[in-house]
Amino acid sequence: MGKTLGLVGAALLPPGLAFTFLQNWAKTHPMQAVAALIAYEAVVGFVAFFWKIAGGAADELGQRWKVSLADSTDKALRRRFSRFDKQYRDAVLGSLRFIDLKGLATVGFYTPQLDEVFVDVSLVYSAPTQVPEGVLGQKSPDRQNRHFIGDLLGQPHPAVLAVVGAPGSGKTTLLRHTARAICRSRRGRRTVPVLLYLRDHVAAIAANPEVSLAELVASSLGKHGPVAPAGWFERKLRDGRCAVLLDGLDEVADQSSRRGVADWVERQLKRYPANDYVITSRPHGYRTARVDGATVVQVRSFTDEQVTRFVHGWYLAIEQRSTGVSDADVKIRAANEADDLLERLNHSPALYELTVNPLLLTMIATVHKFRGALPGGRVDLYREICEVLLWRRQEAKNLESPLTSDQKTALLSGLAFTMMRRHLRDLPRDEVITEIRPMLRRMAKAVDEQDFLADMGSNGLLIERESGLYSFAHLTFQEYLAAAHIREKRLADVLIGAVDDVWWREVTLLYVARGDADAIVQACLETNAVNSLSLAFECAELSSEVDPELWRELDARLAVGPRVDPALVIGVMLSRHLSKLVRTGEGTRICAHPIKTNPYGHFTLQTGGPVPDAPALGSAPHHEPVGGVRADDARRFVKWVNELTDNQPGFRLPSRAEVESSPLRRTITDHSIWLKDGDLWIPPGPHPHAVNTATLSNRLYHDLLHDPDLLFSAKGLPGADAAQPEQLTVAPGSPFQLDDLEGIVGRAAARAMIRTTKITAAPKGNFLGFERLLVNEVISHRNTYIAPPGRLVALLREASNTELTRWGDRQLDGLVAAGTLVFERQIPLTQELAAHLRLMAMRLAVEADSVVPDTGEVFRHIAAGVTLLQLRAEGKAPAPETIVLATD
Repeated sequence: MGKTLGLVGAALLPPGLAFTFLQNWAKTHPMQAVAALIAYEAVVGFVAFFWKIAGGAADELGQRWKVSLADSTDKALRRRFSRFDKQYRDAVLGSLRFIDLKGLATVGFYTPQLDEVFVDVSLVYSAPTQVPEGVLGQKSPDRQNRHFIGDLLGQPHPAVLAVVGAPGSGKTTLLRHTARAICRSRRGRRTVPVLLYLRDHVAAIAANPEVSLAELVASSLGKHGPVAPAGWFERKLRDGRCAVLLDGLDEVADQSSRRGVADWVERQLKRYPANDYVITSRPHGYRTARVDGATVVQVRSFTDEQVTRFVHGWYLAIEQRSTGVSDADVKIRAANEADDLLERLNHSPALYELTVNPLLLTMIATVHKFRGALPGGRVDLYREICEVLLWRRQEAKNLESPLTSDQKTALLSGLAFTMMRRHLRDLPRDEVITEIRPMLRRMAKAVDEQDFLADMGSNGLLIERESGLYSFAHLTFQEYLAAAHIREKRLADVLIGAVDDVWWREVTLLYVARGDADAIVQACLETNAVNSLSLAFECAELSSEVDPELWRELDARLAVGPRVDPALVIGVMLSRHLSKLVRTGEGTRICAHPIKTNPYGHFTLQTGGPVPDAPALGSAPHHEPVGGVRADDARRFVKWVNELTDNQPGFRLPSRAEVESSPLRRTITDHSIWLKDGDLWIPPGPHPHAVNTATLSNRLYHDLLHDPDLLFSAKGLPGADAAQPEQLTVAPGSPFQLDDLEGIVGRAAARAMIRTTKITAAPKGNFLGFERLLVNEVISHRNTYIAPPGRLVALLREASNTELTRWGDRQLDGLVAAGTLVFERQIPLTQELAAHLRLMAMRLAVEADSVVPDTGEVFRHIAAGVTLLQLRAEGKAPAPETIVLATD
């Protein structure tokens, strides 16, 4: 009865109110909607009949109400029961399935699916003026300051985000992936993704600024998309069920049109306020057309971990598609290819720095996979990057530009060449305009210099780093474009005249990678300096053709002979070694390999420094890393390198964080690296300075067996004269007392003697020789001693202050004097000298413990250090301490 009265009441309402009433009722009773419509029609007929009886004048009005209400109800029911919701989601998922590679010069046989390679970029709140314009962005902040778009959308309070980032930073990919994620989830407050590319609707908005978002969305489905029931998008938007994703505000080229589009967006925010909104733009475009009410978040650069995830995902997708299977072998092959690329990038810092940009990383992976190995093909890569950023992406998006691709390239190449000739990284706006104005006037008189700068700023290659100060996003782009200008204008004489100027080094190498290197190599040989000769070798290796006579001349310059300048040879070797730097996670650079034996040998000869704690340098292969270097040696070597190469800002030893965050952590497994704080970075495995008790006791035992007179003579110990004990003969059953013996040979030896005389009559199987008894007296229960060779002199100084017995005081001077000469590497450590020092130190340990317990450990550490040095000299223990150089 209540339902019937409700329908009667609805029939008596005006059409608009009746429609609203019935729609709300249908939402709560969906299964009764059809029956309700029939009942409603009956009620309408009854009311119309009543009105007809009451007065014929009401008949026409009733008919109009009836038609209007029936039409409204029909539309509501179509929206409620149509399958468009599913059809729309399927269409969105299908249209956004693959990553967008439009505009890339190199593409493979397969375009990976977005879900296969997507890495969620992080966002950080930022003022629009603080967002960098260059394609390389800036270093990502700590994880605590990073957010992801999934965390910012779907909250109780609707979000309005302006996602601002450099070209290629992943803004469009982020929106595409977000739309797909919403379609799959179908949970939460806003379950309908609405993705519009603003560049496609500029004309419609300009023609009718009041056009609604719902109308544009419906029209954007196109001829091949599903047909939306009338009012479907309007109702979803008014109910706050949508996540509105508006891409490319900056791609509205004309500034007045861009401002008009931004105003239109603001009207939609007011018209449909309950939805989430995300608007993407490059920094310059957003600063000229901000959206009121939007919270600005900056797209952050890829981290090292994100770079690794993307590369592995990319290669796995390609390998699975090429084989059609996804077994373990395919995954291993994909992982190996990904690791190969990452390793090459790690050893080419200029390339690795480009990987923070998702677009550039995509291009790097594609070129590596389908064009050949990097960094050998980096010239092709740089060319493609410049083409994509300057015009290919614009062309793929049908964005107009007053200049052709060749004109843009010529303008920037000329500007890069000018900046290289002036040794500049930055150029004031007035000077940039002065430089480009003549070329621009010859190309297109209609293009204003300011408009050109704005266009260049939007592509991310040439950026306004500071107010009124322009620079290329990375020195690599400036060097590549300058090399292209030199090749185009045939200006190789500029490079020939600058072979000894390190500022032109990369430009020269980029030039010869696609040109004849003979003239430049010949100029390097004539200059005959460290920088020029090292450049000559690299040019010869990069160029496809070099005169064989030039190669022979290069080899002769480094040959050993009376006419060879040793300083020049060393300088060239070091220059070539130090040019191979890899990037660290700290933003600095570190040499890809440790210092080799050959240059370190030259260092010891030139400076008269001590040799390492390892076999002789001459016996080690020249290409092997030097080992057995001490901390002080490493610091002196760094100083020598900087003086020899005149390097600025100068090389130094790395920090622990730099080693841990660089490829060296994976590639160096057999060496330890000296750090700038004097500590030693040690890879997993045994400690390089460890000597266990078993090794120490065995050495002592064999020392005594080899030379029994060691116990009673200090002959052969260099340095201060050691006190000589009285001549002593001890036979079995001797009447000597322990106190008498201790004063002559010390406590340990005396106790061993007494015990020996007491057990001579024991059963033969229990007999222990004097040597073994003495070792048992001096050895401790400790398992391992850590005895760094560089600390042994300090241990001697510490031992000098130890309280000892009268016998110990007599012996200590001899240990300190001889030990200092050995530990400071003033004299070599012979087998006899090692035995003397080891036994004396161990016996002094017993003397010290007898006066003050546990003070003898310093002497045992000294004995362990002697043992380590002896084992290394014999080649029976590794000497892994090496030198790796770093720079800021």
